[in-house]
Amino acid sequence: MKDYSVVDRRKCSFMILSKAIPLAYAPYVGAEAVSLYLVYASLADQGNASVEPDDLKEFLNMDDESLEKCNQVLEEYGLIKLENHEHQDLSKKTLTSYIEDVLDVAQAESPRKQKRTRQPLVTAAKLIAKLYQGIGQGKADIFERESGKKHISSMVKDGYSLEDIDFAIEWSLENAISEVEDFSSIKSLIGRAMAAREEYMNKRTQQAEEEVKGQEEEQIERKMVDAYRNIM
Repeated sequence: MKDYSVVDRRKCSFMILSKAIPLAYAPYVGAEAVSLYLVYASLADQGNASVEPDDLKEFLNMDDESLEKCNQVLEEYGLIKLENHEHQDLSKKTLTSYIEDVLDVAQAESPRKQKRTRQPLVTAAKLIAKLYQGIGQGKADIFERESGKKHISSMVKDGYSLEDIDFAIEWSLENAISEVEDFSSIKSLIGRAMAAREEYMNKRTQQAEEEVKGQEEEQIERKMVDAYRNIM
């Protein structure tokens, strides 16, 4: 199969796809042809340069027959137009290079090597859902969600983290649920919750220190007994 190019001079960084492609054409051209069309459409703003068929076959896991069949059916339905470029000097790039250009990461790592950003475990939406489920109200309505976001934002500005607010919700539901109506209640109770956590942490630290001290005293006593036995 000869090399061919994907050309579109609109130079867009995004793709607008007609609903007719998946809804009207797909039942006739097939899923493989639709996948190939999507690749062509995604590469269409890369200028007048050729695409290696071998790269396309590897990328879409197609063989020669499948790729040729898909090209033919797409052309038959007027979705693409294949042209012979035997007498034109077209620059060649690997499909990986095209993909990097499209995703605007040519100067960065390959997308496959990029590290995924870790999503935060605690979010404002999760905190709002947790509170209203905890007070037995179920799903918060739009007004409660917006109010919750404002109170969370206010607490964050006061220096509290989302993790602090999460703890305050749990503490309030366990220790002061009769005072909880909405997020304004959590804003009023968060100071008490933080104080309770600090007191708990201080007690745990003190217990740990006493345990370590006790273990050290036991070791000293054991060594003294062993030494006495050796003398005897």
